Amino acid sequence: MEHVNHPKHYNSHPNGIECIDIIRHYVCDIANAIKYLWRAGLKPEMGKDDVEKEIEDLKKDLWYIEDYRKQILHLPKTCFKSPLLMDKLVAKVTGHTIDEISKGYESNVGTAINFLLGLGIICNGRVYVSDDWEMSLYTITSRIQQRIADLEH
Repeated sequence: MEHVNHPKHYNSHPNGIECIDIIRHYVCDIANAIKYLWRAGLKPEMGKDDVEKEIEDLKKDLWYIEDYRKQILHLPKTCFKSPLLMDKLVAKVTGHTIDEISKGYESNVGTAINFLLGLGIICNGRVYVSDDWEMSLYTITSRIQQRIADLEH
């Protein structure tokens, strides 16, 4: 049952944190985007090599980010101007700082996860986002696209 309850591709990363412990605190699109980045290149699939599967996961990630971009305009949200306040909230809710969660990933992926963690966390029934969420979405998208380009060459 370990492949169902605690799959290796969600808990074998060097940061030692299991993905579900983080994503359960985020709105759906952000949770899915984090999940696909978390497992990119780690979840094998019959008929695909590791690079093909990583690219597929990164493209799924981009889909969820675009869907979130469309939805966030309509979400009631509280914006934090200070990254420090967002980091404190993430630590309070998940038990881990943003840096702890994103540690150990390839640089473009780590940066994307770092920015994703500042978007759409839920605490006491409210959605909290970084004040610069639009720039964060741009940064996330460009980092993931760069990772895809690196893998395709």
